Amino acid sequence: MIRTLVLAVGAFVATISAASADVLTDIAQRGTIRFGYRGDAPPFSYNSVMGQPTGLAVALCREAATSIARQLDLPKVDIEWVEVNARTRFPAILEDRVDIHCGPASSTLGRRKTLDFSILYFVDGADAVIRPAEYETIFEIDGGTVGVLGGTTTEPLVRDLIQRNGILARVKTFKIHSDGLTALVSGGIDAYFGDSAILRFQLRRLGFEDRAELLGETFSFEPYALVMKRGETRLRLAIDRALSETYDNGKIYNLILNELGDYDISAQARAVYGIVGLPE
Repeated sequence: MIRTLVLAVGAFVATISAASADVLTDIAQRGTIRFGYRGDAPPFSYNSVMGQPTGLAVALCREAATSIARQLDLPKVDIEWVEVNARTRFPAILEDRVDIHCGPASSTLGRRKTLDFSILYFVDGADAVIRPAEYETIFEIDGGTVGVLGGTTTEPLVRDLIQRNGILARVKTFKIHSDGLTALVSGGIDAYFGDSAILRFQLRRLGFEDRAELLGETFSFEPYALVMKRGETRLRLAIDRALSETYDNGKIYNLILNELGDYDISAQARAVYGIVGLPE
């Protein structure tokens, strides 16, 4: 009977220990943090010409890894990069293949059912790219085709916009932005939707600036944040501390300059860093 009791207590303790374990503890024990990143979402998360993860979100995650090592009193925390796409980025977190997603991801109430988000690191909005001098508003594209990246918050936004305004247009989804923009300039679609900063960067990167232009309408508010599994409160606190440090010391503006080039950051986006950064 005593042996049975000891085994029962041992099982109970093991259960409690497993339940109390969290991702930040796992990171400390491994000495490694697993960052998910998009290889196809410049300027926030993509593969460089050397095949290395780069972009603003990636740079912020590198800063976070350094800060987390300091917070855990470790000499360093190694980084394991896991490439994902728009459709696999959140399953990778929920299936414990990734600790943090480093890419353009909007913090929404629907996503918060299963995920947690850091404080904001960028504010953007959905816009549309068209061929020059063909349309003045999106409402003129009756009978045409519009494109959007599948698996993003912009996809349901576009479908709702078309249905709600009675626009007779077909929606075609793409796996990567460059395919959608290439389809636009070649005449395969009539407009391509996406977040403004991404579209602007992609047009410059692809050399399409003379063949396509932003419509200049803001169809949504997209608050970007780093993403983790819901309930990881210690990890979220560590990430929020790391981001707040980067905002407070002004390094965020150097990172934006390095990663986004001559991108003209709006006053609204600039104000975010003074508002969302948290004091110690």
